[in-house]
Amino acid sequence: MKWFCPYCWAELKGDERICPNCGKDIYHFTSLDFDEKLLYGLDNPIPENRMLVIEVIEKRKNQKAVTKLCSMLSEERDTYELMAIVKALLSISNKEAIDCLKHHNFDKNAILRKFLEDHLNKY
Repeated sequence: MKWFCPYCWAELKGDERICPNCGKDIYHFTSLDFDEKLLYGLDNPIPENRMLVIEVIEKRKNQKAVTKLCSMLSEERDTYELMAIVKALLSISNKEAIDCLKHHNFDKNAILRKFLEDHLNKY
């Protein structure tokens, strides 16, 4: 089993309390609230884990995640992951989330563009 720092996602040996990469106390992570932990999970190097985090954010309508989700839309990602991000932002649907979707350029991805055309007209 591989262990990762929950802050920077550097690989750990498993018995380290302080991350040798970022210097953060691994045990301090347990004191964070669940929504804060989810924000760190958005940087998980394992795509399936990131997808799970995005889905949980969508269900919880975690407004703290909007800025990070918006920035993820500008990165090179799989269409399925981008679709999950868009769905999460639509679910949160605060002003920042909707503005992000309205102003983001989806010209390179016809699937996302069509999905947003069908769903953004409500806002």
